[in-house]
Amino acid sequence: MFIPIRTEYRMSHRPWVNYALVAANVLIFAAGLNGASDVIRPWLLYPNDPRVEQFFSSAFLHADFWHLAGNMLFLWVFGGPLNDRLGHVAYLAFYLAGAVLAGVGYVLLAGAAPVLGASGAICAVTGAYLVLFPQVRLTVLMILYFITTFQMSSLYFVGFQFLYNVLMTATGAGGGVAFAAHTAGYVFGIAVGLALLSVRLLPRDQMDLLSMFSHASKRGRYRRMVSQGFKPFQSDGPARPRFDQPKHGRWVEARSVRSEPSETQQARESELRQEIAAACTRHDLPAAAEKYLQLVRIAEDAVLSRQAQLDVANQLMAQEQYPAAADAYERFLRHYGAYEHTPDIHLMLGLVYGRYLHQYDRAEHYLSQAVERLSEDRKVAMAQSELDTIRRRRGT
Repeated sequence: MFIPIRTEYRMSHRPWVNYALVAANVLIFAAGLNGASDVIRPWLLYPNDPRVEQFFSSAFLHADFWHLAGNMLFLWVFGGPLNDRLGHVAYLAFYLAGAVLAGVGYVLLAGAAPVLGASGAICAVTGAYLVLFPQVRLTVLMILYFITTFQMSSLYFVGFQFLYNVLMTATGAGGGVAFAAHTAGYVFGIAVGLALLSVRLLPRDQMDLLSMFSHASKRGRYRRMVSQGFKPFQSDGPARPRFDQPKHGRWVEARSVRSEPSETQQARESELRQEIAAACTRHDLPAAAEKYLQLVRIAEDAVLSRQAQLDVANQLMAQEQYPAAADAYERFLRHYGAYEHTPDIHLMLGLVYGRYLHQYDRAEHYLSQAVERLSEDRKVAMAQSELDTIRRRRGT
């Protein structure tokens, strides 16, 4: 058994609507309106004779304590971050719409048995969470022959839950579980999340699902270019042939100058590298950072010279473009690991991941390295203080 118990998303506001939804479900159950009472029968959702109010009322009823406990745990873990991201009114509207659409899915796909429970609405919440926070880490309680906890990406945990429910729905499995309602809820939540990002009703960032797909596509294009002979760190054109070398003298390369813009991705990358170098030379770091962001969109694994990469990363940090800054620092570490001030970059990454990107496992990793390797007392104290804060928040 795998049970999510905590997410590393750091909320900016109290998710009061999510608290209220959890409280409403618990109070209704405690009041005796549950599967043990005949009073609730008119409020269940009957696929053969559905009424409008049943789509709402059935979503606040539960069969027994464990049914309630499981649903409320998922709602508590995944609903809070979504409430924080959408806002109170939008989150409430989304939750109720998810309950209705999950009920509609059950009516269309399932049999005649009446249904109750918040599972469909919570699956809608979880589906939207998958789209908006796929890279946020979850702490999962594992109960098998032993009990332990571990962390994993939301993408894998929620993705597995979604695929499992789709499979159960497709095979007609039942066993007292409304898999059709779950699947309909997931599809609704995923679709709404993607739509909100696509039309920019929610701000995009480099950690959402659409960005992950975009980055994967760019990596594929980059690998194809490399396989065709493109040299990623050579900015002055294609690699010189290694055959038929001249016996005397040296190679002379002739170039033609064209006024029209370059049309190939390789040529555009070369242009951007030259523009970034020129901007760094004249100390115009905002322009260099802007060109750098264009560069990494077309060349997924691009990296600049050591000083230029560090200057651009610092500029992105100063501009509060935290995901891009973290990515730039990470690239720097991968390519210039012998840099003498690497512990300072570890400290910076720890602060970015901890304070702004809510990826506390990565923050703890870098801050721990900073504490061990920094020599300046003030910086060590800063890293240790931030590390202690993260560990207290995570309960470790």
